[in-house]
Amino acid sequence: MLTVAAEQIVSAVGLTLADLFPRNGNGARKIVATYDYQDESGTLLFQSVRYEPKDFTQRRPDRKGGWVWNLDDTRRVLYRLPQLLMADTAYVNEGEKDTDRLWSLGLPATTNPQGAGKWRAEYSQTLAGKRVVILPDNDEPGEPHALQVARSLLPVAAAVKIVRLPGLPPKGDVSNWLDPDTQRKSWQRS
Repeated sequence: MLTVAAEQIVSAVGLTLADLFPRNGNGARKIVATYDYQDESGTLLFQSVRYEPKDFTQRRPDRKGGWVWNLDDTRRVLYRLPQLLMADTAYVNEGEKDTDRLWSLGLPATTNPQGAGKWRAEYSQTLAGKRVVILPDNDEPGEPHALQVARSLLPVAAAVKIVRLPGLPPKGDVSNWLDPDTQRKSWQRS
């Protein structure tokens, strides 16, 4: 109960609890990537911000050249929506980094904002009539998330398939599977 109240208070001023407690040695988190979520016409709705050490927050433009660090009533859409609309097949995974990696291979991919377990019914309408391949992460939230996405898509998609990548180690994702030598080192550190 206290955590929910604290999150609400911090959110009211445009922050998250993670913003109050930096996690690296010098007291500042470092932004290592930003991922633009755009509407159908390419207008920026919000960004997912990735930090090192690994953490995420979302922000939206304040229309004055700055940022508001919450999504409040911002419309949520799938990542890479404008490109996704032109595809007949969509690969759904659990992160923007993986989505960009698949696009670099010519595979139209997407993810939902805020990670596993955050799929919304309206995202399924975006993929209506498409063939959808779900690529879950090999971790505790991965399987329930894949099933949630599949159940939501079954009534509207042309086809839905969950592909569990063979040989994927614990906590592995599609990027790990595509680049096992590099990623093996990061799994050993985890």
